[in-house]
Amino acid sequence: MKDKSKIEKLKEIREDKYGNVDLDHLMMYVMGQLEQIGVDLSYENAVVAAFKIFPRKFSLPGYPEHPDSNRVEQCLWRCAGKTRQWLGGKARQGFIITDRSRLFIKEAEEFLSGVLHKKTKATSQTRRKESILAEVIASSAYIKYSKGDSDSITEGEFCFLLQGTLDSSKETLKKNFNSLRIFADELARKDVVEFLEWLEERFKKFLNINRK
Repeated sequence: MKDKSKIEKLKEIREDKYGNVDLDHLMMYVMGQLEQIGVDLSYENAVVAAFKIFPRKFSLPGYPEHPDSNRVEQCLWRCAGKTRQWLGGKARQGFIITDRSRLFIKEAEEFLSGVLHKKTKATSQTRRKESILAEVIASSAYIKYSKGDSDSITEGEFCFLLQGTLDSSKETLKKNFNSLRIFADELARKDVVEFLEWLEERFKKFLNINRK
């Protein structure tokens, strides 16, 4: 109950101060605020606090009076993911503010105060990534995977998914594979991430992948 009463005292920030700031920086600001008021850095507290501080960005589409928990989950997933590592911990155990976290919390504070100006991500770049992931979903390898026939995915289909052939160099294929992983993380496509993780395990010998 102590957490609830503290979170309810958080102040809403004017929309004109955060309208152009990306969601992940806003989420880092929220986590910084939760740490300051001394409450658990839990997923549930983050949902309520994000909606309390930035209601326009974290409300449910069509229902502005309710928080969008899915949007918060995606932000936390990206911030704590392998690509960014802005946060420590996980949703189930609770999150942790690290030294790296403080860099992005400070950056978020500067965006909100007007000290820094966030460069809007190029729409064309985002669309390109979405288009590439759409090709992954449309591939024969993914179709087999989604139908439970993953064991029949061939090395040729795997290479085609990576925009290569069996004659392509392993380095090129690994580079393309890593790019897909980054795009899937950035766009919070858990379905694609899980598929790529399965492919990595299945074809690690083929690509000479040796992850610890």
